[in-house]
Amino acid sequence: MDSKRVLISSLLDIYGALLKDGQRDVLDLYYNGDLSLSEIGEDTGITRQGVRDALKKGEAKLLEFEEKLCFYKKSQKLRSGLEEVAEQARQAGNERLCALAADLTAEL
Repeated sequence: MDSKRVLISSLLDIYGALLKDGQRDVLDLYYNGDLSLSEIGEDTGITRQGVRDALKKGEAKLLEFEEKLCFYKKSQKLRSGLEEVAEQARQAGNERLCALAADLTAEL
């Protein structure tokens, strides 16, 4: 469950602006705010079932965007490569390259 939570939260950061406002808000409250369906329903004025439906539809849209655009997958690949560069730079004693790799990784 934690891996799904991390994935959806990351996809929400990347593609959230492409969702309807209500879906984005519900996903944000659930995945980033750690609220229950009932709590979200109380905060937004929609039923618990409506919250669940918005979650499922929003999750499906995020996964669809990722399937088509692959921004998350590409960013993970870049992060992995930059971590490898940083490690190689550390071993070679190149602190400037190590710092640059760390700065670029932080931007992802």
